[in-house]
Amino acid sequence: METRTLGRTGLEVGVVGLGVEHLNVSRENMDSVFDLGVSAGLNYVDLLYNDPVDSHADHWDAIAPALRRHRDSLVLALHWGLVDHEPIDRCRRCFDRALELLGNGYAEIGMMTMIDSEKTWTGWAQKSIEQLKTYQQEGRVGFIGLSNHNLEVARTAVESGLIDVLMFPVNLYQHPDDEARAALLETCADHGVGVVAMKPYYGGRLIETEGRPSGITPVQCLHYVLSQPLATAVAGPQHTNHLNAALGYVHASDGEREHGSLTEDLTDRLRGQCLECDHCLPCPEGIPISVVVVSTNYLDYYSGTTMSVKFNRDFYSAIPVKASACTECGVCEDRCPFGVEIIAKMHRAVELFETA
Repeated sequence: METRTLGRTGLEVGVVGLGVEHLNVSRENMDSVFDLGVSAGLNYVDLLYNDPVDSHADHWDAIAPALRRHRDSLVLALHWGLVDHEPIDRCRRCFDRALELLGNGYAEIGMMTMIDSEKTWTGWAQKSIEQLKTYQQEGRVGFIGLSNHNLEVARTAVESGLIDVLMFPVNLYQHPDDEARAALLETCADHGVGVVAMKPYYGGRLIETEGRPSGITPVQCLHYVLSQPLATAVAGPQHTNHLNAALGYVHASDGEREHGSLTEDLTDRLRGQCLECDHCLPCPEGIPISVVVVSTNYLDYYSGTTMSVKFNRDFYSAIPVKASACTECGVCEDRCPFGVEIIAKMHRAVELFETA
């Protein structure tokens, strides 16, 4: 597999990486996925779940043996905090335990999770950076990174000189013709910040639309992403079949990789799928429609993945106005450029999240 240098870290990483968010939680599955990936030259692994003691204990019981067995071959980004940006003391306890489970007490990257607002950057993230610097001084963390979905905050973080790695969404839907996104990647290059592309399939939506293949392949998605100035793209498989599809990029022909024609009819290919454009808003009842639809789709698509199910249930519980508030007025469906059956999605959300 081709490798690239992850910015000023100097770490050499395979262009196809691994995100563990959706991996089916069993020892057998974890062993099979890591055996396959490492044998193909995959070495960059993003370890999202940060609580080996309590909330994510099942995940760590399954994945830790595989991580230890392949530890010398891996570049690990261990997450510090999750989306709730837990108190620093709790982050430290979880991080310490995770480091122990890795076998050598060391993570190449300490990755702060979802720094998506100015408030989070100036508050929780600054306190976290101070803690992660202590881990660096102790020889338990190599570099500091953050994951992010907000262009302005990402640029601020990169230009601050405080982070070495940025994990950011890059894909065929969000990135093309977006000058600000292209400029962010150039800013990272100028400051020596390594870029890890997440959501190369846009959460699976580029590959599959409402249970139907879109006609876009993982190889095409990855080739687009890896044509950008970045180091690696982390696919989020459930099992070896999904990972094999991503690893197909390594030996794919030029014809199999070609993606230029896809942008011409992308809207038609993705019709029926919520792409979070938010043209449906405002909802008269205040429902954050795309948030509800995406959470519902994730729970349906990743129904066999224990951690993802729990994550999306917890996320939905925090939504202030839920799907049950829908009056079926139909205004949202009239506005939707992708023809999403939003009212049906509201019913499905109630069924999945609000029915005991």
